[in-house]
Amino acid sequence: MIIAWVSKCVVLYMSKRSKAFQDRSVTFFSSSIGASLTAIALLILLTIPFSHDPSLSIKKFFSRFLQQVLLMCFVTQCINTRKRLYCVLSALLLMLFFITVDVGFQYFGGVSLVHHKPLIFGRVSGSLNHPNDLGTLLVTVLPVVLVLMITYRSWIPLLLGCSKLKGRKASWIGMVIISILFFLLLNALGLTASRGAWVAFAISIITLGFCLKRQKVTILIILILTLFFGVFGMHCLSTRIDMYKHRPVFTDSISNPLGLPAGYNVFAVLLGPSGREFYWGTAVSVIKHFPLFGCGYSAYVQTLRDLRVGHEEYPHNSFLHITAELGFAGLILYGWFFTTLFFQMKNILKFTSSERDLFLLGCGVSTGILAWFIHSLMDTAWASYQLSVLWWLFIGILLSLKAQLSNQKIPLGKD
Repeated sequence: MIIAWVSKCVVLYMSKRSKAFQDRSVTFFSSSIGASLTAIALLILLTIPFSHDPSLSIKKFFSRFLQQVLLMCFVTQCINTRKRLYCVLSALLLMLFFITVDVGFQYFGGVSLVHHKPLIFGRVSGSLNHPNDLGTLLVTVLPVVLVLMITYRSWIPLLLGCSKLKGRKASWIGMVIISILFFLLLNALGLTASRGAWVAFAISIITLGFCLKRQKVTILIILILTLFFGVFGMHCLSTRIDMYKHRPVFTDSISNPLGLPAGYNVFAVLLGPSGREFYWGTAVSVIKHFPLFGCGYSAYVQTLRDLRVGHEEYPHNSFLHITAELGFAGLILYGWFFTTLFFQMKNILKFTSSERDLFLLGCGVSTGILAWFIHSLMDTAWASYQLSVLWWLFIGILLSLKAQLSNQKIPLGKD
């Protein structure tokens, strides 16, 4: 990535199009987002000598933090036309199609097609490491898929390179395919039985409904959520025996037609922390040991080994994870980054309000980022490499939306 970045800068500097490219891209590091990430990078570098595993911290700085920030920066600068934007999103839809195939294969065949992973208490994980990871991915992309389904008349003809009139049939077929994909993804989310992902999905999709300002869509979203939680909530209660303190005995009766175990409070089971309070308590203990600058970037597991706490699980909360590894100094800097990201979302949505497809896409990507972050407060998305790449990719796509309108006045030539 670094070699590609340097090569691009050299070629553009030597060519006559360097000024045009700079105008067409987003100046990332001149923004407050760039300043906050630079401050975080400096903090990580300064705390490496005091890390519980310095070699791992410096390795993860380059192969994780720096790589993901560069990914966001590259995406922001390279997606500078509408066609490139929708090409990337089409590739995303294709990826999601293969994920649904893998999920279906795993659910009906018992093991996944890609990594041959079995079901976990009836829960699907597809090609990811855990059902909760799959849940995070799905809640991040579902708002975007819904928006692409709504705006099909705008972007499908553009992607095919034809007028809206000529592309009407193709647009309709594309809308049907995306609609089917949306409900397959929704079904996959239900089969993950990931309660944290469900909460994140409900909050993000309701937020999206308010952003769209369309009463019919909001009513449709409420109906989808009601049906979703009614069906998959009962499925979760009857399959996830790991949530119960004792192995339940399922009995059917007239008063209990679904065969749910007697003697359990449904809401207590569904809303229970499932052992997370133990992981949170361990993270708090680590923070008490290293309050200012943490135990070292990506050195949390090594710290647990040194402290001999008896387990090597991540905190299942992004704030606790950040504070444990980088201390309150890191939490403040990441708080700065999250705040600037929120204001960037607000500014981008305001800037694109005159273009319906870009505005709705901005709402979808923003709520997807929100869903990812909400679930990271209850699970290990912050520690997952795959999910972190997805999150930074979405941030890059969001920041690139502003360039779409700016470039309409600039001759782009052939893309």
